[in-house]
Amino acid sequence: MSANKVRPIALLTLIALTGCGTIGQASGRSGTHHRTKVSGSRSKTTKKAATTTRGGKMMVLGFWAHHKSLPATSLASEKHSLTAISPLWYGLTASGGVKTKVDTSLLSETKKLHIPITPIVNDVTGTQAFLTSKATRTTAVQTIDHIVASMHYRGVNIDFEPPHTHLRSELTAFMVQLRDTLPKTDTITMDVVPHSGGAYDYTKLAPEVNQFVLMSYDEHSDGTPAGPVAAMNWVKSITARMTSKVPPSKVMLGVALYGYSWPSGSTHATTIPYYAITAADKSHATWNTRYQEMTATVGPDVLWWENRKSMAEKIAFAKSSHLAGIALWQVGYANPAVYSLLAKDAG
Repeated sequence: MSANKVRPIALLTLIALTGCGTIGQASGRSGTHHRTKVSGSRSKTTKKAATTTRGGKMMVLGFWAHHKSLPATSLASEKHSLTAISPLWYGLTASGGVKTKVDTSLLSETKKLHIPITPIVNDVTGTQAFLTSKATRTTAVQTIDHIVASMHYRGVNIDFEPPHTHLRSELTAFMVQLRDTLPKTDTITMDVVPHSGGAYDYTKLAPEVNQFVLMSYDEHSDGTPAGPVAAMNWVKSITARMTSKVPPSKVMLGVALYGYSWPSGSTHATTIPYYAITAADKSHATWNTRYQEMTATVGPDVLWWENRKSMAEKIAFAKSSHLAGIALWQVGYANPAVYSLLAKDAG
């Protein structure tokens, strides 16, 4: 769709009811996923920025994607463990419009459980082409603003990865414009890829972002030899690098709720959600003291995964480092045992 055309509200409502579509604009508001159009001001009763820990306890952001997730009803087990949930629902196009696929069952469940939503907005092109011009940046910002307003979201999670170093200044300009456009009561979180090659200008980004989510997982994954998902020494190193540029109170530590399985000698890995780790896997498992993660060889396959012990160690590290909290990829991979851990250790 052309960026200089505004979709009628009726058509956007139809998109919302079907759960997928493309939205774009050049001026004014469009991109609603709600049956009624709302004014530009946010409801005072539904908006409150989650910029600090609650009563001294850690913030817990839960990501949610469709892939291999448990049913949305599983959220009932963790409603007291999450500060907010960030579902993978929106993707920006080259024109600054957005493709969307809202999971209505998850939306209904989060509303019923009163879990605030800060949806993920990522890049569907892989090139972040919408950053290259002021016009398409404005389109993207205004579309995000209307989505957040019309859906009464707590805020938004910006997930442009991998970041493109040559667009460093354009990414900064986008985030400044987004912060200027969204009310201050709307939370903006931003996912950060370790070893980004200088793609993030943290000095200029820090005033615009409530929390940076450090993606401290996938040290090894599909495409690498078998190894830990997030070895503790690796996590500590990338966190130290991050907090040398950003105040710890603005950093959330990524925690994986999954593992990988590699055929022996292969670099092709399959994701294993935490809930799918079997009794047979556990019976072959050993705790690797060097990397502080579980590993097992089951037949021809080599497995590495985060278990409750390694998760607890990362939560303790986040606390001792005075970080804002943790971010879980993804809560749809978890089970009640993990939620109990979060309630106990993260508060």
